[in-house]
Amino acid sequence: MRSTFARCLTGGAAAVLLLATGACSLMQPSSTDTPKAELVGSTWLAEDIDGRGVIDNAQSTLIFGTDGRVSGNAGCNRYGGTVALKGASLLVDQVFSTKMACVAPALMDQETRFLQALQATRSYRMDGTKLVLVDGEGKVRLRFDR
Repeated sequence: MRSTFARCLTGGAAAVLLLATGACSLMQPSSTDTPKAELVGSTWLAEDIDGRGVIDNAQSTLIFGTDGRVSGNAGCNRYGGTVALKGASLLVDQVFSTKMACVAPALMDQETRFLQALQATRSYRMDGTKLVLVDGEGKVRLRFDR
């Protein structure tokens, strides 16, 4: 069995080599209707966390890098981690964040719920322009828009 890198390079031109090394893991064909490449290159803004909405002026974001990493703003702190994508499955792991205290307790609560929901994610789907993250029990945990 060939490596993911080798599969990425098959049939590609030399110019693709530069893109393939960083973007391959997020651009493999999937079993869903939406290519994973659509996840990359946008800042996804959380619109809902566990069915409780979000604080209007709090920006909880998710950014998929081409290097198998995620990053963003959890509310008051920046965070990062790794992401594994295969088909419709999505697993965020090794999450770390800065440790600034939020001024408002409600904002700290939202940030905690956001990071917990992100780490509980096991799959994703696209619902129009919305990115929906679902846990292992099939419960929608996060909804994002670009």
